[in-house]
Amino acid sequence: MNGKPSENSVQDRYRVLVGNGGSTGRLETFSDGVFAIAITLLILDIGVPDVPRAQLAEALAELAPKYFAYVLSFAVIAISWIGHHRRFELIGGRSQGFVRVNLLLLLLIAFVPFPTAVLSEYGSQTEAVVLYAATVSAISGVNGLLWVVARRAGILVPEVDRGVYRYVRRNILVTCVVFAVSIGIALLGQPLLAMYSWILNWPASVIAERSTRLRSGDLEPANAVPRIRTPGRSPEGP
Repeated sequence: MNGKPSENSVQDRYRVLVGNGGSTGRLETFSDGVFAIAITLLILDIGVPDVPRAQLAEALAELAPKYFAYVLSFAVIAISWIGHHRRFELIGGRSQGFVRVNLLLLLLIAFVPFPTAVLSEYGSQTEAVVLYAATVSAISGVNGLLWVVARRAGILVPEVDRGVYRYVRRNILVTCVVFAVSIGIALLGQPLLAMYSWILNWPASVIAERSTRLRSGDLEPANAVPRIRTPGRSPEGP
């Protein structure tokens, strides 16, 4: 005996039962909590100015970079949450890999307040811009990975065809590409231009949506493998 559990051991069967199929309810609830906490923490970077009354207006105006960083990151997290919520409407189960990738996404979401604070403090300095752009690009990339893993695990709802799958994947990756390109612009010595390039995310998303065309096989089911059924259910239903 080599000490390794056999294929049909209790340990193996347990991992299959708890790691695949089933409801995504708890996963969604936990994810919503992380999104909510991260978006709330953003405001903590904006402190009340400790200045004489006569200088209050000037002090509030000097907080403009912090206002900008707050609104930008609020939008980043909010858009990511909306997309996350919509995609979970198209996901009918879970797998171990899917749960792990979702946790990676939440790790990045919880990290957002830090690059936000750095950006608000150091403005258009190259290091601050690169850190922020890398974080947003990574969030978008992991969102795309989550969608790909859902398909490979066969947990997309049957109504999701290949055309819809490609459409969602393309839209997710637009943000990843825009912010990744901005990193290169910042490293070339143009951090302010890199920040301006983030505006291109909106028109690029519109172009990506409108450029989607029906291809051969697009109406076929998107799942790469049959959906994983909840243990205890027959193929015909509950």
